[in-house]
Amino acid sequence: MQNSDVFADVSRILKAHAHADVPITLDVRISADLEIDSVEIFDIVMEIEDIYDISFPVEAASGIDTVRDLVETIGQLTNV
Repeated sequence: MQNSDVFADVSRILKAHAHADVPITLDVRISADLEIDSVEIFDIVMEIEDIYDISFPVEAASGIDTVRDLVETIGQLTNV
């Protein structure tokens, strides 16, 4: 699996949760630009964990601000 595949999955998930009509790019801020709150972020993380069969450490999840951060974290956790 490549980062482009991860980005496609992340984009699909974020679009389902986004409250702002903002195109999903690597530099989009998940909370600020997409208006996704902390409860929804928890749901997103759980969905990603299920898809990739990984577990997000709390410290990794707390450092995620942008889509790029999320894609890179998934890549590190799955060795992509």
